[in-house]
Amino acid sequence: MATPDPRIDLSREQLLAVGSPQARLYVEAPPGSGKTTVSAQRFGLHRFARTADHRAVIAVSFTRSATAEIRNRVLEHWGPTALAWPHRIVTLDTLVHQLLNHLLRSELLQWPGGHLELRVLDSWQSHLPSIYAFNRPVLELHGNRIAPGIVRESRRGPTIEQEAFETAVSEGTCTHEDVRSVLAAALDSHTVRTELATFLTRSVRSLIIDEIFDANLLDLQVVTLAARAGLAVTLVGDPWQALYGFRGARPEQVPILMDHEGFTRQSLHASFRFTDEPQRLLTRRLRRKEPAVVDDGDVSQVNVVLARKWDALWDTDPRVLPLAIRSPSGQFQEAATTLLLSLMTDRAFGIGAVFANDALTALGITDSQAITRLQPRLQTILDSLAGDEDLDAVRNALNTTIATESSRKAPKRDRTHIARLENLRARLRLPDDQLVPGLTCHQAKGREWDRVGVHLEEPDREALRAGLDHTRETHRMLYVALTRARLLSLAV
Repeated sequence: MATPDPRIDLSREQLLAVGSPQARLYVEAPPGSGKTTVSAQRFGLHRFARTADHRAVIAVSFTRSATAEIRNRVLEHWGPTALAWPHRIVTLDTLVHQLLNHLLRSELLQWPGGHLELRVLDSWQSHLPSIYAFNRPVLELHGNRIAPGIVRESRRGPTIEQEAFETAVSEGTCTHEDVRSVLAAALDSHTVRTELATFLTRSVRSLIIDEIFDANLLDLQVVTLAARAGLAVTLVGDPWQALYGFRGARPEQVPILMDHEGFTRQSLHASFRFTDEPQRLLTRRLRRKEPAVVDDGDVSQVNVVLARKWDALWDTDPRVLPLAIRSPSGQFQEAATTLLLSLMTDRAFGIGAVFANDALTALGITDSQAITRLQPRLQTILDSLAGDEDLDAVRNALNTTIATESSRKAPKRDRTHIARLENLRARLRLPDDQLVPGLTCHQAKGREWDRVGVHLEEPDREALRAGLDHTRETHRMLYVALTRARLLSLAV
């Protein structure tokens, strides 16, 4: 049997988790306990333990960045043969897509136009023009036939035209949301569940799922299906760090699943992140639901500032330069300003804005050289913005510049777009070495810094005084923010 990589210095509890013989294992991994290391080592151990069994070992997580982190760790410690086909590390969306593809190839489901392979997009809005409407196009399941349908929402919102949706679907294009909705409907069928269980048994021997508390009901159905199909299933996560309720995550259902399916629990207690006693004590009190106090500090004392939402970061000290712009006021405007922001963050911190690639997609810019052509003109706009030029003139120059590479139509002037430019101007007028990056709790999850500033509002302070409750998502967001620092967390 394979053994954990001897070059990795694992603690006793990490070794017990990595080498556990349990076919259904849950590893609870609090901040800094080596969750990624354990996941990567268990992947490698299962991958090389039974070389005569050619079924896949698969690890999945919920975001591309988390998946890439596990993949890189596996490659570093186990080498490229660890990921020789069929063994793979993918997002859970990819696994769901693969299950739907199998149902199409098995002819248990029929896609419009008879497609057996699909082109799956992250979202429609980044590929087709948006409209605001009550009616939202969806995919429905009628027997085994997948067909376009319409859902009427209670409020108007951004969507795409029904005709464009139907044309794209008939060409074999859809989004991950569409794939998920179809598979969720299909799993109501006993025949479908039996076929997928057989497919998993035949093709997969071990499934490792990272951040299990971010799973929604469909994800949990897939986990249940895998466990009942006889796969070795390892769940890794922490109920205190479940942040994706807005995406449909159901962390309260995870313990129920583990109890019903007979998972064995293995906990990691020791954290290797916290190197200073005050921070270690703070995190201990938070997890014990005891009252806690976070000292006030100044932006100049921290490496990063965290908040629940991007808007809160833009509204705080101008020395905080958020790494993204988020607002509901228009795709074009947000994307265009994001390209300006990305130049600023690259100059100040050596990293681009969080959604810079999404911004290019939203603007319909697909030429890989386009951003290189745009950068000199965008820099000229930033220079004007740093001065005293009228903001309407800056906005017009930005729209004209984007139009050289994008066919998307710029919207009319609105106050939100002007406010964004004002926010950028306030930061441009400060020296780069005074700026501190700003991130949301979601973007900060899994990361760490020496000193972390956390934007606290009065409800946050009240929650800390009473003790955090991990069943409340706002408390979990606060917990994540206050456990990113190695040395010190400060309220800013």
